[in-house]
Amino acid sequence: MNLPISSAEAEQSLHSIEASRLAIRRAIRAHRGHFHLWIWGAIWIGMALAVHFQGARGERLLPVFVLVGSAASTAIGFYQSHQLRSRIDKRFLAALGCLFAYGLLWPAVLGGFGGSEPNIRAFAFFALLVMQAYVLAGIWFDNYLLAIGLGVSALILIGLIVFPAFFWIWFAIFCGGPVFLSGFIVRYLWR
Repeated sequence: MNLPISSAEAEQSLHSIEASRLAIRRAIRAHRGHFHLWIWGAIWIGMALAVHFQGARGERLLPVFVLVGSAASTAIGFYQSHQLRSRIDKRFLAALGCLFAYGLLWPAVLGGFGGSEPNIRAFAFFALLVMQAYVLAGIWFDNYLLAIGLGVSALILIGLIVFPAFFWIWFAIFCGGPVFLSGFIVRYLWR
């Protein structure tokens, strides 16, 4: 038996639905990846400046930067997984695994990078590989990652081709900087 609802009950239900919708939007926006963008933007800035100011010594520190960033990203992901539950997309993880496996295989097959110390081309290659992961994630999940991946990839190539003498400073400002700043856009402006 369906009983008619009053206009006050209907209005209250609509307000409840709207409140739930806004709460879900806030939760998603708060966990959308801005922390990862801040971490990796800062890491990329730090990596580029370390190599620029310390040369080969700074280049030897790059794995430390990557380990710190990976640990921080894992901790954030673990923490956020308890706040906003979603299934892990195993196909996406497999696609990322393939992307990085092939990406790491190509330099070995092609004979490495060789050349100057510190190796700008190797660094640019791996940065482009990471941006390819952003593009893949953007296609798979959310457009902002696609935009970041394509934009920063173009900036990496511009720095490599047009400004090789200033590559490390270029990279810190125009590649690490946009990744870091995009965290603010995602957190406070992205809808």
